[in-house]
Amino acid sequence: MMILVFVAGLFLGVLLNLVIIRLPLERNSVGGWPRCTRTGQPLAWWQLLPLVGWLLQRGKASNGKALHWVYPLVEMLTAVTITWLYATYGLSWFYGYLVFITSILIVTGAIDWLHRFIYTFVVLGAVVLALGATLLLPDLNIAHAGMGALVAGGVFILLFLLAQFLFPARSAPFGLGDVYLGIFIGAAVGLPHLAPSLFYGVLMAGFVAVLIVIGKYLLRRRDLPEYLSYGTYLCLGVIVYLLTHDIRG
Repeated sequence: MMILVFVAGLFLGVLLNLVIIRLPLERNSVGGWPRCTRTGQPLAWWQLLPLVGWLLQRGKASNGKALHWVYPLVEMLTAVTITWLYATYGLSWFYGYLVFITSILIVTGAIDWLHRFIYTFVVLGAVVLALGATLLLPDLNIAHAGMGALVAGGVFILLFLLAQFLFPARSAPFGLGDVYLGIFIGAAVGLPHLAPSLFYGVLMAGFVAVLIVIGKYLLRRRDLPEYLSYGTYLCLGVIVYLLTHDIRG
């Protein structure tokens, strides 16, 4: 059964990749046969096989351009995540809820990494569904979810305003998309788990930020990014927390 869940996770990763690719490029997530991100040509069936398709192409499109490493990573991360959750919770409605939450986090984190953009309708739509799930699942608490969303929204709005004040003449490193993502995280994990679930992502982002500062100003590396994809680290941090902690109740 674990093998079946893992394989199902790989194919779920393929579906998430379609959303990750199509939302930024086509402004929609459905319609038409998938196409190569480098050549625009329709993909063969074997190219859609999780991990195998990428490996058979040796990570390159037919024109020789490299295919992004994020896509096989999404497939592997999705498979490992839902298998880990299944081993912990078994096949249950709460397991399905966690699969939904982690899928939203993976899609949001990957798009933010690739494009530095968070889609409002994705995360706020997920907020509505997460709050609705608390009314249906006895393992979740509507008060905790609602307070988590409100507190996260308030804290992240303050961070957004601070970023606007500190970086008035350029693109701020912390945007409204991060605020919406914070609201979703608060609703998904609930107030008691909000701070610890954010800790891992903040820790990872801080570590990478230190490396960037060292590289840019001590090692004189000009090819390093000026800003972090902060939402990506938050998403990864919450996934780590969900894999290692029980958020029921």
